[in-house]
Amino acid sequence: MPTALLWFRRDLRLRDHPALLTARDAAGPDGDVLPVFVFDDRLWGPSGAPRRRFLLDCLAALDDDLGGALVLRSGDPTRLLPALVHEAGATSVHVSADAGPYGRRRDEAVERALGDVPFVRTGSPYAVTPGRVTKRDGSPFRVWSPFARAWREHGWRAPAPGPDGVRWRTAVRSDDPPPAPDLDGVALPPAGEAAALAA
Repeated sequence: MPTALLWFRRDLRLRDHPALLTARDAAGPDGDVLPVFVFDDRLWGPSGAPRRRFLLDCLAALDDDLGGALVLRSGDPTRLLPALVHEAGATSVHVSADAGPYGRRRDEAVERALGDVPFVRTGSPYAVTPGRVTKRDGSPFRVWSPFARAWREHGWRAPAPGPDGVRWRTAVRSDDPPPAPDLDGVALPPAGEAAALAA
């Protein structure tokens, strides 16, 4: 049975998730999708307590939505993901494209480390992928108002359909998440996809 690995990053949801649909299609009707989140030291380390706590709450909600199938790993994705691909026998790795400088460098390094295993970028965590809305000559906007008008003219895609027919891979070892920080009375909004849709 083929396994497609889906690496969750900013897109901690199941609806409107083009990379999830691509992973499902890559696995095929007899395959499964392995959902993974990596606590990347470069991102986790400098995060403050509220951000860490909200991320942990979102991951707990996502794991509930996945029926407990979410695999957590902590450390360098360039080392962890190839090892996990080997461990699970995954035939491809799927992500939403990252437009940030660190994210692009990290993804290129992971792609090199995967060797012959395809690293598939689909969609973006944004309504319109960064870099798509440009001036007529292809250069970036420097002023907000013309950019906003061009962004509205460009429009954005309708939400991707729900992920019907996904078989989640289970029985893969998952690390414990890092300890939840004490927020010292700071109140956070409810976490997870259902809470976001309700808001």
